[in-house]
Amino acid sequence: MTDATRETTYQCPTCRRLELFVQPQCEEGHGEQCPDWACVICGTALFVDTSFAEGEQVQVEKVRKAPRVA
Repeated sequence: MTDATRETTYQCPTCRRLELFVQPQCEEGHGEQCPDWACVICGTALFVDTSFAEGEQVQVEKVRKAPRVA
């Protein structure tokens, strides 16, 4: 497990507004091209065509996960 994750914003179909999405750990070997994204607010999952995302010039950032507080 890594201490970094990728994040970007997408229009969430459940929240019905622009929200932050994170890319969960890919278990299928896609690496940074993984099409799976999850809304940090409601958990809605998106399967994003990476060629579409690149055409849209979506900004994806690597960030460090904040430590969890019990």
